[in-house]
Amino acid sequence: MTEDGSQARSKSGVSGPDMKTATAFRAAKAYEPADRKSSDRTVTQMTWLSAIVNVLLTIVKAVVGTIAHSDALIADAAHSASDVAGSVAVMIGLRVARRPADQDHPYGHGKAEFIAASLVAILLILAGVDVVYNSVRQFFLPIARPEWAALLTAVGAVLVKEVLYRYQNMIGRKAHSPALLAGAADHRSDVYSSLLASVGIGIALIGQGLHVHALFYADPIAGLFVALVVVRMGYKMADESFRNLLDQVLDSETTASLNGFASAVPGVLRVDDLRARTNGSYWMVDVEVSVDPEMSVLEGHQIARTVKWAIIGEYPQVRDVLVHVNPFMQEDD
Repeated sequence: MTEDGSQARSKSGVSGPDMKTATAFRAAKAYEPADRKSSDRTVTQMTWLSAIVNVLLTIVKAVVGTIAHSDALIADAAHSASDVAGSVAVMIGLRVARRPADQDHPYGHGKAEFIAASLVAILLILAGVDVVYNSVRQFFLPIARPEWAALLTAVGAVLVKEVLYRYQNMIGRKAHSPALLAGAADHRSDVYSSLLASVGIGIALIGQGLHVHALFYADPIAGLFVALVVVRMGYKMADESFRNLLDQVLDSETTASLNGFASAVPGVLRVDDLRARTNGSYWMVDVEVSVDPEMSVLEGHQIARTVKWAIIGEYPQVRDVLVHVNPFMQEDD
């Protein structure tokens, strides 16, 4: 007898299911749609906010960096430009990941988010390599002197990106979205890169005031360090995303917790087996429970449904729970 209901019809003599079981089922079932829709809306809104901020910062940094003769700020603008492309990749990934399961993808499209996160990482690495090249190249060209506008812009970018990082990281953890968390990590890398750019520009400005020509090179040096930060962040993101594209068994503590929720459902006499694994950003759970062998098929089916929604109600990241119902046998102990 399985949870899908194919065997859950009793033709006659069916007694009503336990009142607590039915109540628990209805409560858990009512929870699911509103919670997930609200979470999806929040994730989408956060992605759009990130995209808009990244576009504005890219334009401002590029324009001010060019006018104010700051290689570090131009390098930072290149980093922000990769963020724009990354935001687009994340939005596409989230859109695909939210599609319901179909015949070709019966377990859903949750891994699309990790593919999107991988694209963000690759773009970061490519942007970082490009900035490394341009920063090294500046040492063999006539050095330009940055202006104060470049420093103010870089400092402003630090503040904006730090606020955006904290907010998106909070939203990503609540929504259990790897794409949003990857984007938040990218915002934090922007904070570091803009901070390095600020230091480099500031030292170059001090060099101008003190007429120390050697300090002028602090600006392209900062650009080089920005590039190294970007490459390192991209590598870490790519490594995590590629690993998560492979299904992984959940840790023993989480598995024990899932087992506890299944055991607590009225009518479940024993949890015979429980296996849980990742599927992209979601979890898939397979569980076998033993029930009273004298109860009707309909009652057993209702208990299986309650087990499913009790687990999903407590763990929104669980996409599906397959429940197999066994007759309880004393000799199995």
